[in-house]
Amino acid sequence: MDLVKTGIDAAIFTLELTFFIYIGLLLAYIACKRKKLLRLGFIFNPLVRLGKLPMCCSFYFLMSMVNLSSAAPTLLGFYKKGLVHDDKHVIAATITAGLPIMLWYVLFFTGPIAIGLFGLKNGILFLGIWISIGLIETTIGIIYGRMKLTESLEDEYVDKVDYSFDEAKKVDFKQEIKEAFKESFKTLGKILRILAPVIFLLYIIINSEEIMSYVNWVLRPIAVIFPLEGEALPIAIVAAFNLIVAMSMAQQLIMGGLPVVDAFMAIIVGMFLFNMFEVFHAFIPYNVSFFGRKLGLKLSLTLFLAIGASELVVIMMLWGIKVFA
Repeated sequence: MDLVKTGIDAAIFTLELTFFIYIGLLLAYIACKRKKLLRLGFIFNPLVRLGKLPMCCSFYFLMSMVNLSSAAPTLLGFYKKGLVHDDKHVIAATITAGLPIMLWYVLFFTGPIAIGLFGLKNGILFLGIWISIGLIETTIGIIYGRMKLTESLEDEYVDKVDYSFDEAKKVDFKQEIKEAFKESFKTLGKILRILAPVIFLLYIIINSEEIMSYVNWVLRPIAVIFPLEGEALPIAIVAAFNLIVAMSMAQQLIMGGLPVVDAFMAIIVGMFLFNMFEVFHAFIPYNVSFFGRKLGLKLSLTLFLAIGASELVVIMMLWGIKVFA
């Protein structure tokens, strides 16, 4: 591994991530002052009502679908403003990690790739499987919200949001923007003290062939637990590290005679294995740096369990189709 080149790539990646984090924080702080901006998330109002969450979460759901890197910082902005607290925060993150984020993947990532690789029919089937995972996870978040929260919080924090526009007071929009820039930059600095060195180090580790080969060796015994054909097992292992390569491998094996259901199930198994790895290299570092140790760890564990449970359900559904269909 070329440490110099990898270090430069890691620095560039960290800077790009920093930019998107700042954008998310800035939009959240501006949205806290402008009701019209918050209302852009109206398409997700049903999820807000079902999960008994504050109205601002609809904007967070929208950000998750439009700009994934800025989604968590947006929620952090609302958290800092007192609009979303502890349990509501965990519920909102669990819901958005399902359908809203899966919609982002389908629209901007796996959608074009899947249809290009698998063709229209199998591509749509594959995307339907992805949407099913998101739907299950969002349902878990909604059920958790309805059990945990005694009443709807959609309007509970309205008074805390400074979004009223009073013509008599002639609100200075430029001043609001300046304050939002200042507040978001201050929050960004606190986040980067923890997140930047962790992300930089993890980037180098992930790009180390020696370390990744060891992780591969650890994951293989776990992968064989699932009801996969031996021919499909390499897809699962590769999918745990590189989804695009795994999808390409799956298409080649499908053309070689591997049933579509086996190939797609192997990809989901790989995603489950990746989730086991992601809890340490993404969930915990990101959430602890954003929301502190206690809430960050609680959120990381909740997401890990919700995502894992959703993927396991879909794996069992595909296995059932294979066996009984």
